[in-house]
Amino acid sequence: MVYAVTSYIFFHCDTFMSKKLPPLHLFSIFEAAARLESFRLAGEELFITPSAVSHQIKSLETFLGFALFQRKSRGVSLNAAGKIYLHYVQQSLDLLEQGTKKITTKFSCPALKISTFPTMASNVIIPQLSLFQSAHPEVEIRIETGMNITDLRYDDYDLAIRVGKGDWPGVKIKKLLDLKIKAVCSPEFAKKYQLTSPKQISEVPLIDLSNMSNIWQQWAKALNLPEENYQHNLSFSNYDSSLQAAEQGLGLALAIVPIENMLIERNLLVSPFAEEVDYYQDLYAVYRKEDEDRHDIHCFLNWLIKSPNLKDNLK
Repeated sequence: MVYAVTSYIFFHCDTFMSKKLPPLHLFSIFEAAARLESFRLAGEELFITPSAVSHQIKSLETFLGFALFQRKSRGVSLNAAGKIYLHYVQQSLDLLEQGTKKITTKFSCPALKISTFPTMASNVIIPQLSLFQSAHPEVEIRIETGMNITDLRYDDYDLAIRVGKGDWPGVKIKKLLDLKIKAVCSPEFAKKYQLTSPKQISEVPLIDLSNMSNIWQQWAKALNLPEENYQHNLSFSNYDSSLQAAEQGLGLALAIVPIENMLIERNLLVSPFAEEVDYYQDLYAVYRKEDEDRHDIHCFLNWLIKSPNLKDNLK
């Protein structure tokens, strides 16, 4: 009985092993030659000679037992069998590429490249980053800051933290936070003008943002304040610069909270009025759809949600 079972196993193993494939490197050579319809161009792409391409294609055709190309005086073209075979080869190569990327991403430890705007990095991420490193020493973080919108289809980032409407195409989007706007200034400025009520904004210098028209009028309207022509002594195209000017006591600025709460907690800025209004944009995490299962991205976002600087406001 034991002998019979053993014979059965070896018989089926031999049957399985007899299902041979052509040498795997022939697939990529065939795919390039078929796609480009040229042995010369395929050779240039693969850094081998046209004669080497021709020889390898002939080896593949010999293995299969039929031709894949029609040879012409000025090139080659796929025959009916070649067109069918190309479909399967391209599907297989795509599947191998996807699988290799997923398994490499899951089990290797590449750096997580994050793009965000400066105040998000300095006020929220960096102050608590040591806690993330302690909890996840296997994840290397690289942070780059800037105000330009990141296009993950072309830029070399894995994750972007951005303020917007959440309508970016072709990516995975996770809403992190509802944002609000409040007036801020230096402690000295608030004391100098004895600020206690939003109605006083018509009596003090205001810091404006040139790329956001009528922001003070919109803020006042949201608080049901009278419509007036508010004095804008300073105007900046950069949000960070407007906050720095407010820190220097140059005027009253509008800040996004809770992102700027760190500045208020450190008393670099104060919020002289309790009132705040909803911002028309929110905070989002954006990453590629194919990275949806990445361990490092989920670790970072889960940590960010629990960050003391944001956790009471995150959704």
